[in-house]
Amino acid sequence: MTRLVLAVVLLLGLGVQADAAGLTLKHVMLSSGGVGYFEYTADVDGDATLGLDVPLGQVDDILKSLVVFDSAGGVAGVELPGRDNTVQAFGDAPFGPEALDSPTAYLNALADTEVTVQGPRPMTGRIVRAEPVTETTGKTSTQRTRVTLLSADGMRQFVLEDADTVQITDPALRARIEHALESLRRDASLTTRQLTIRIKGKGKRTVAVGYVAGAPLWKATYRLMLSPVPASTARLQGWATLENQSGADWNGVTLTLQYGNPVTFRQSLYRSYFVQRPEVPVEILGHVLPDIDTAARAVRAIPAPAPMAPPAGMAPPAGMAMARAASMPAAPPPAMAAPADAIQADETAEETIFTLAQTVDLAAGHTANVPIIDREFPATRVGLVPFQQPHPLAAVRIRNDDTSGLPAGVLTLYDQDGGTSFAGDARLGGLPAGETRLLSFAQDLRTTIDTKLSYQPNTFITFSVANGVLTYTVRTREVIHIDVTGPAKESRDLLLEIPRSTADQTLTLEDARTRVTEQTVTAYRIALSLAPGESRSVTAWLDQPLRQTMALVNGDDTVLQAIIGDDKPNAAGRAALGHVLDLRRDEARKQADVTRQRKLLDDVQQDEDRIRKNLAAVTPADPLRARLTKALDADETRIEQLRNSIDEAQDAVDKSHRALAEAVATLHI
Repeated sequence: MTRLVLAVVLLLGLGVQADAAGLTLKHVMLSSGGVGYFEYTADVDGDATLGLDVPLGQVDDILKSLVVFDSAGGVAGVELPGRDNTVQAFGDAPFGPEALDSPTAYLNALADTEVTVQGPRPMTGRIVRAEPVTETTGKTSTQRTRVTLLSADGMRQFVLEDADTVQITDPALRARIEHALESLRRDASLTTRQLTIRIKGKGKRTVAVGYVAGAPLWKATYRLMLSPVPASTARLQGWATLENQSGADWNGVTLTLQYGNPVTFRQSLYRSYFVQRPEVPVEILGHVLPDIDTAARAVRAIPAPAPMAPPAGMAPPAGMAMARAASMPAAPPPAMAAPADAIQADETAEETIFTLAQTVDLAAGHTANVPIIDREFPATRVGLVPFQQPHPLAAVRIRNDDTSGLPAGVLTLYDQDGGTSFAGDARLGGLPAGETRLLSFAQDLRTTIDTKLSYQPNTFITFSVANGVLTYTVRTREVIHIDVTGPAKESRDLLLEIPRSTADQTLTLEDARTRVTEQTVTAYRIALSLAPGESRSVTAWLDQPLRQTMALVNGDDTVLQAIIGDDKPNAAGRAALGHVLDLRRDEARKQADVTRQRKLLDDVQQDEDRIRKNLAAVTPADPLRARLTKALDADETRIEQLRNSIDEAQDAVDKSHRALAEAVATLHI
């Protein structure tokens, strides 16, 4: 269909709209929210019409976010072709777009329309029908299109492939068809749409047009150069990896990078919605509201421990990225190259923005790596011991003493102690100004950790009774014993991690020399310093209170027995619970007696059924019949006795239960 449309357009001599000119991309801001801000500028004089070709996939975002900056003018209007104007374009044509599937369909759609044919057999008439035919010459078959016209001379036919032109006679109808084809030609390319912006103003000035659209995430990566011990700083160099997928080259563009978590969403504005009356209209906005904000819990931080240097003269360990001292002076390693141009970082309450000093040239579809940070940060080395791991992780504690935060990203560490070498990779989960993070990058195989776990019996802490319900709190205690052995000739500063699950959980250390120095959302951290060859043991009690409830009338006896048998909490309350337990046991004994007698009754009734079946099987003259009759009479007597006894026993159970219920209902502890 597209080739047919283009052919008709070219034959009709329709013009092709020129690309929009005047607007030039000058500023790009890429956000970690998955969008980018693109700003174009143009120099205008007085009123102006600006055009901008934009990708079809960005039109929704542009309609949502387009903004125009004009110091001496105003926006008169913004317009762009509809997403699909095919039906509207053929509103005045005698056929629909489906008629353009083939020449035969096109001519049949023009049935009863007068046309003029030029060629070997000129003629004029109204189209009756066009149909494909097969002509065979020898062994060759050719598909042709035979058209029948009704002319003043009667029915006439011609072959479309032999005609030079077939022209609609009515100029007004021809103009309507030309308009429909031109509209279809404009929409033939589904990849871009031209945005037309009309500006009204006075004088020469620069107008800027900006919008926010989807863009690939830019990624932060870092290189951390660890200084030789005992230096307490490390040089951090940050880079941003970004892609130009805007569809256009960036030439001399001012580039800024935004790190934050802004709310971003899409809305299908470039789509027609029709309200079906009298039904309630579709609420489009209800599906794009952001989630409710949730609070974040801050992690308490402490000053980092000072790094400990090993004894003088110790041979440096090979490949170990921990604190060590060189036995003899070494030539300083080459310095890491700094960015050629300065980078400006600005921070607000919601975001950090990095602005490159120089403009950027980046071809469409290309990827760039640009520096965004390069400075010394306070850093000390420490070993982080994850819970139940046999070896610590070599880590560096870095503190952001800058005025702006560091974006999250991966980090490659190099160690300059004894020459520059690769030390490991780490992950930085974002570092706000003034905070610290531990970056683990390798395993310390020369320090060993042995962890043993055990559990103590549960201990009742408190209990209360109200409205017949016992509420009690039990303390569960986990005993954690950790043995730590450091290298024979190196010191270690360690942080032992113990899991932390709930806010009411408590950790107690047996040794007064050790203490919890900091905690994260998921772990307690215990600071431990080891001299060369030293071994230390840490015993910790991790207590967790558990609050539970139980109905006193029909709850578990074992819980009551455990509370009563504990000699610590509330002696008077335990005595009252002892009385309740006695009442429960009395009811249980009486209920057991009822159950026992019901079992006896079932046995007698089964024996009676057996006797009745035997009586039915013997004759009246059989001597056995008398014995069976006597046994049946005895069973009937026994059944009557048991039923009376069960009624009396059940009355005793009911009386005991009422006494228990009354005691429980009036009990308050």
